[in-house]
Amino acid sequence: MPKKEDLPDIPEKGYLHEDFRLFHNTDTLGTDTPVHVHDFYKVTFVKYGSGSYMIDGRTYNVSAGDIILVGRGVPHKPSFMAGNLYDRYTLYISAQMLKDFDLPECHIYDLFSSESANVIRPEIKETDRFSGVLERIHTESGSSSYAAHLAARLGVIRFLIEAGRCREESALTVPLCATEEDDMLRLLRYVNDNIREMVSEDDIAEHFGLSRQKLAESFASAFGCQLSEYMKNRRLTRAHEMIMDGQDPADACYSCGYGSYQDFARAYADKYGEPPRRPVKQGLGKDVFTDYFLE
Repeated sequence: MPKKEDLPDIPEKGYLHEDFRLFHNTDTLGTDTPVHVHDFYKVTFVKYGSGSYMIDGRTYNVSAGDIILVGRGVPHKPSFMAGNLYDRYTLYISAQMLKDFDLPECHIYDLFSSESANVIRPEIKETDRFSGVLERIHTESGSSSYAAHLAARLGVIRFLIEAGRCREESALTVPLCATEEDDMLRLLRYVNDNIREMVSEDDIAEHFGLSRQKLAESFASAFGCQLSEYMKNRRLTRAHEMIMDGQDPADACYSCGYGSYQDFARAYADKYGEPPRRPVKQGLGKDVFTDYFLE
C-alpha cells in the first residue's frame, strides 16, 4: 500500500478558459481514464456508442441519446470499449456563467445531483432536438456573426433547461448496471450520500463493519487518495458553491458536515486562498485553468 504522504486527492482533470467549452469527438479508441473530478459542470451527450459511466459511486449503462450530467467535484470515470465507435458532445460549463444568468443554485444542484440520477434517457423523438441544440452551439461558437457568442451562451442555458424539463416530464432515468453492487463503489456512494452530515471515518467504518485502518486502506487502494482528504474536499467544494451563490458562510459550514466554523474557515482559506465570504457582484473571477482534458 502507498504511504499516506504519497496519496493525492482524486485528480482534478479538465481545464476551462471560457464560460463554456463544447467538444465534439468521434473515435474508436475507447477510454482509459482514471477516476477524476472537475471544478466545473460537465454534460456529455452520446450521439452514438454504448458503454458505462461511473459517477459518484454509481455506475450506469449508457447508450446513444443519453445525457450524462456530472457536477463540480464529483468523481467519475467513463468506460467505452476500444474498437467500437463512440461519438459524443462534451460540454464544460463554468459555475460563473450560471451565476451570470442568475440561475437558482438549487435548480443547478438538483440537475447535476446524484440523488436525482446523473443520466437522462430522452424519448427517441427528443434526441434529435438535443443534438440540434448542441450543433447550433458548436456553430455559433465558431462564428463571427452578430452576437454569436451570446447566442451560443443562450444555447447552453437552453440545453440545461430542456434537459431538466425532459427528466421531469417524460424521460426515463437510466438504471444502474450490475457493478452497482461493487463493494468499493457502494462505499464511495455512501460517503457521497452522507457528505453533508457530520459523519466521521469511524461512523463509516462501523457502517461497513470494518476497522478504521481497513477502511482507509481499502479506499486508498481503490481510489488512490486518502478518505479524509476526499471528504474534506467534497465538503469544501459544496460549501464554496453555496457561498458563491450568496448564502451565509456559517450556513454553508454547518450544511456541509462541519461542526466547527473555525475549522471550516481555516480549511476553506487553505483551499481557496481567502476566508469564506459572499462575493461582491462586480469583478468576480471566472474558472480559469490551463489546458483541456476531453473526458
